[in-house]
Order: sequence, then structure tokens, then C-alpha cells
Amino acid sequence: MFPVCTQEAACFRDALNCQPRSVTPGETNHPEGREPGGSTEGDQPRSIAGQVATGGTWGLSGRVLVLLAAMVATPFTVRLLGPSGYGTWALLQTSLTLATLTDLGMATASTKFATEQFVRGDARNEAAVVWTALLITGLGTALLAIAMGIWAPTIVIHLLHAHGRLLVTDVMALRIVCGLFLVQSIAGTANTPQLVRLRWRDYTIITQGANFMLVAGVPLAVALVSGNVVTAAAVGLGATGLGAVGNFLLAAHLQPALRRIHVNRRLLRPLLAYGGALSVAALAAIPLTTGERFALAFNRPPNVVAYYALAASLGTILAEVPQQLIGPLLPGLVRLEATGKSAEHRALYTQSLQGLFLFLAPAVVLLAFVAHPFISLWAGPEYGRYSTGPLFVILGGVLFSALANVPYSYLFSSGRTKTVAYLHLAELVPYLVGAAVMTSKFGAVGAAYVWSARAAVDSIACFAAVRRLGGLPWSPLPTRRLLAVLTPLTFGLVLAVLATVEHSLAARTGCAAVLAASYAVLAWRVVLTAKERSGLLALLSEAVPGLRARVRTSVAKDPPPPPADH
Repeated sequence: MFPVCTQEAACFRDALNCQPRSVTPGETNHPEGREPGGSTEGDQPRSIAGQVATGGTWGLSGRVLVLLAAMVATPFTVRLLGPSGYGTWALLQTSLTLATLTDLGMATASTKFATEQFVRGDARNEAAVVWTALLITGLGTALLAIAMGIWAPTIVIHLLHAHGRLLVTDVMALRIVCGLFLVQSIAGTANTPQLVRLRWRDYTIITQGANFMLVAGVPLAVALVSGNVVTAAAVGLGATGLGAVGNFLLAAHLQPALRRIHVNRRLLRPLLAYGGALSVAALAAIPLTTGERFALAFNRPPNVVAYYALAASLGTILAEVPQQLIGPLLPGLVRLEATGKSAEHRALYTQSLQGLFLFLAPAVVLLAFVAHPFISLWAGPEYGRYSTGPLFVILGGVLFSALANVPYSYLFSSGRTKTVAYLHLAELVPYLVGAAVMTSKFGAVGAAYVWSARAAVDSIACFAAVRRLGGLPWSPLPTRRLLAVLTPLTFGLVLAVLATVEHSLAARTGCAAVLAASYAVLAWRVVLTAKERSGLLALLSEAVPGLRARVRTSVAKDPPPPPADH
């Protein structure tokens, strides 16, 4: 199931074997005096699966708060910046994906390798992994940020078609965004200790708190100073900087060994070997995730880009939900693999995949049902008219893309980063050609089709790779597969009929709430087997302390089963 020994892992062990394994006072990895990944005291989860579930709950809660803030703030941002300004701001935010390139794969690499040292109880080498990864990502990001800052006028002229006064403001905004992704990239590696320990509560409060400041602060600042896209970029830099400082202070608190800079040159090779493949994948992922937007900007006016950007933002909100739920899965899988718990590893993978499908299938249908009246009220009738169609198409791709988070987590945890790079490189040329053709002929809807098609192909290829390499299940469906498919399909057909009768947002929201509750009951009682319900309830009882206490009380009250006859 797991790779016996990859070249990167072997180099990493060789590098660490040259370092002392002793732990100095105050540098222990486990201040609670317990085994890594074992039980904790009080109401904390006792299993890694429970810790992953708790982390996902915190991540989802924090992200939902930010998304609600975005729902309120975005209409003001759209109106204050105007279609052209908002289109530019959307493209600048898209350029933040460059942080995944200049990061050189160190955010993921430091999490994987530092988790292995955490399991071994080696504080010194855990800190060395983080500091060495920070050196790599800091240098890489700084070089690209400087280059983009110097070439900012050329980039703005050719990609954003800005001239005159707009050229000056867009160039300044792009240079501020360069500083933003420098800070963001460094913060993504500095937060390794909290990710390794699955301390998602504190991490979420700091990270999502900074995101909340960004979302809410942009329209407020633009309105107060009559600002423009430069104001928005400055707010983003300030909020991201505060989040980075908070995460670094938390990391130093959780792992005191980080308070002393310790770069290990022997770690450069294994970290770069692992992160190098991720860098190639990230380089390919930039055009794969943003190419259709820039192609649309080249072929159509800025207002069309704004219509598509709004649809894409709403559609990818749904993709962010599983990203938060699955975020703790990577360190969880690494810890289970490092301790040889293959059965628990497979169970965690399977439960994560099936749970995502049961949540995403009705969520996609619900969002499509309320899309048109919501967008018309939220952003205006013009956006409702031209953004709803692309959103419908994007939602199909979001379903595939979100489910792929689980197999990608396995590939990262098992060191199969080269597989990710191969997948992305194979998709690159067909996608760019398709984006150019489809946006030229069909505009925003064409951009949506090519994005969703690429997401579906990528997801299927990723599942196939994990099936072949790890022997893990490829299907996200629970045991009763036919019922798992028919239930959301029936749910969607009912909503489609209701859409021809009800047109107001309030009526559609009420119908959706009732049907969503009905779906939840039906899925629990009919789709899931008794064994699946029991496993899910046990996982929820670990994730929610109050629920765990109730489950224990219920179990204690139940009489013991009669002895079996022999």
C-alpha cells in the first residue's frame, strides 16, 4: 500500500542520521508527555482520525465565517471598484497563485518531513526542517517578486490592456501584490508546527481572522478614502502580514526549538527533491487554474471578465469547503503511515472520500437552484443575466475538483509528488489551446466549459493513479452505490421542477432548506449502511466533545449483549 522507500525519503533519512537525536530541555516535541498520534487528555480527540475531523470542523467553521463576510462585502466591492476595477482586482488576486510556484513546494514538504520528525519525537530536526524550508521558499519568492515588480508595466500593458491613468494604478497594485505573495509564501511554511500537531483551532483563528480582515477591509477602505485597486491591494498586504506574524508566534510557542535559527544544509537535497516536483506541478497549475481568465481578458472586454470572475468566485466557494475539511488529512495520513497503521490509514482515506461526496452532491444542486435570484440581488441584474450560465457549468467541474483533494493528499503524504507533476504537465497544452478557442468563440461560458472539463479529466486521472500506486478505492460512493447516485439525482430533478414555478430568492431558499433536510435524513437512513453510520457517529463523537460525552453516556446505559452460545 505504501512506497517502501523513495529516493527523497532515503536522502532525508541520511541527512538526519548525521544529526544528534538528543532533545535539549525545553525543546520536547510532546510537552503533554504522550505518544505522537496517541490519545489526549480531557475532551481532545484520542485518535488521529478524530483529530483530523476536529481540524476539518475548525477549518470549515472559519472559512464559512469568511465566506459569509465575502457575501456581504463583495457587492460593495463590485460597485465601488466598477466592472473594470473589479475585473483587474480579480486578476490580481488570481496572480497570487504564483505563491504556490515561488514556495518551491516547501509548504507541503515541510509539513510531510516535519511530521515524520514529530512522530519520532525529534524536536531539533523538526525545527531544522522548518528553517531550511523557510530559507528555500524565502529566496525563491523574493527573486520572483522582484522580477515581477520590475516588469510590472509590461505585464499590465499586455495582460490587462491598461493605459493612461489606469496603467499607473494597476502597476502600483501589482507591485503591492508581489509583496503580498512574498509574505503569504513565507507564512505557508512558518505555520508547519501547528499543522504537524493538528492544532487547527489556533491556526484557523489566526489565518481566517486575517482573511476576514482582508475581505471586510477592502470595501471599507475603498469607501473611506475613495480608493481604487491600489487601496484594495494595500489592505490585502496588511491583513496577510498580520496573519503571518501571528502564525509564526504560534509556531514558536508550539515548538520552542524554532526560536533559534537552524538551517541544515544536508536537508536541502531531500527537501528540494520532494518540492521540486511540486514546483513543476505548481508552475503548470498556474495556467491550468487561471489560463481561461487571461484568455478571456485577451479576447473579450473587462466587463465580460468581471461576469466570469463573479461566477468563478461563487463556484469555487464550494470547492473551498472540502479544502478546509481535508486540510488536516495530509499530516494525518503521514502520521498513520509513519507509525505503520495501514488499516487506519485506509479507513481515514475512504471515510474522507465518501463523506465529501455525500456533502458535495446535494450542495452543487442547491447552489445551482438559488443561483440566478441570488446573483441578481447580490451583485445586480446584469450579473444575474450574464454570470448564472457560467456558474452552472463551473459547478460540475467543482464537484470533480473537490473530490480530487483526497487522492492528492495521499500522493503528497506518500511522497508521490512526481506523479502530480506528470499529471499537470500532460494537461497543460490541451487546456491552453481549449481556453483560447472556447473563450474566443463562446466568451464567459466557453471559459467555464474548458475549466470544468479540465477539472474532470484531472480528477479521474488522479483517482486512477492512486488506485494503481496505493491500491486505494477510486469510487467516492458508499457501499450502496446505486442509492448514493439516485438520491442526489432525484433531489436535483425536484429542484429543477420547482425552479419553473418559484422565482424569488426567499421561496427558493425555503424549498432548498426543506429538501436539504429531507436529503440528510434519507442519506443517513437509506444510503448509509449500519456499519457506515456507526463509523461516522464514532468519528463525530471524537470531533465534537459534547457529542462524545453523550455517546459514552448512551453506551453506558445500554445493557451488555448476552453471551454467545457455543
